[in-house]
Amino acid sequence: MALDAEKLRSLLGLALRARKLGVGRAACRQAVRDRRLHLLLVARDAGASAVRDAAGGNEVTCVHVDLDKQQLGGLVGRTAVAILGILDPHVASGLLQLVRAAEGSRPTS
Repeated sequence: MALDAEKLRSLLGLALRARKLGVGRAACRQAVRDRRLHLLLVARDAGASAVRDAAGGNEVTCVHVDLDKQQLGGLVGRTAVAILGILDPHVASGLLQLVRAAEGSRPTS
């Protein structure tokens, strides 16, 4: 079973409307500085330097999703986004559960 795109869209939409979503490197870096970042959601084609830059040299929880930048950006009304920062602990928890459920149901080879 793949990542449930509708649940992901719903959780991200909720965070976006509540202004609890950082879109892009700069917004995520600022959230790290302000100690508000709970989770980084990273597109599969995001570069390692983009993740390091967004984390601002700090240890943060990163979840790599099986979506490219265009797909991830489309979920939040943008053309392409490599990194999203989740600023709400409840949304972060829900996203982690969603990703883990998708990973747990993947066939192993």
